[in-house]
Amino acid sequence: MGFLIGASHLTPMIAILVAVRQELRPILKRAEANHVVRQTHLDFHEGTLSGQPVALLALGVGKECARIAAETTIRCYRPDLVISAGFGGGLQDTVRDSDIVIGTEVLELVGDDGNQVRWQSVHQLSRHRDLNITDDGLRVHYGKILTVEEMILKSANKKRLGKATGALAVDNETSAVATVAAAHDTDFMAIRCITDNDHEDLPGEFNDFFILGQLQATRIISACAQRPKVVWDLARLGYRAKHSGRNLARFLETAVGQLHFPALAPRGF
Repeated sequence: MGFLIGASHLTPMIAILVAVRQELRPILKRAEANHVVRQTHLDFHEGTLSGQPVALLALGVGKECARIAAETTIRCYRPDLVISAGFGGGLQDTVRDSDIVIGTEVLELVGDDGNQVRWQSVHQLSRHRDLNITDDGLRVHYGKILTVEEMILKSANKKRLGKATGALAVDNETSAVATVAAAHDTDFMAIRCITDNDHEDLPGEFNDFFILGQLQATRIISACAQRPKVVWDLARLGYRAKHSGRNLARFLETAVGQLHFPALAPRGF
């Protein structure tokens, strides 16, 4: 059973789940979370962010990694709130790279044959109403987040999905975490920072860079050797990811400090 050192049983606890280390590192720089605890195969960083007890985790890419990690998180920490956060692709021309999207509804893609897009609503969200972000350095949007099985690589497909669903951002984990949180009656938020715009293509090899949700350096090196343009594409994405990671961490630090929780009963650890 995980337990945050120094945290009262009556203190609200937040679990923040991201997919990869590139998303987690900037958050760790703003948090005081040096205590690492391994739960099954996952390394949780325990501590505080904006004075709020948190457990931070990079869970891996994809819905199955997200589902397993969310189940482990709730079983071990019983958080009062789970935040699914990280990078996302833009689906509308009003949303640009480095913008923050706060989810108001989580959608899951059910089918897409190129002509007809089918999706379902997984979760309606209300926690965003707590937030009043006035940081002039952040562009913040409220809207739907769409979860898909694999990253959407072609701009034409991003625009088509955006038009069909009305979603602002697309990712690979949010709906899985939302489903687990709902099953355990745990409060939930979804936050994405945009790294690729709706009019931009991603490298065609991008989905192949991951095995079991983890980025594989050898596959990246192989792709770059076979097609040198991939180097430029990845350099652009790397620059975007660095800036978006800082924006995401900055936003989370502010947001966590604004959240309100009802009176809590003892956790019974």
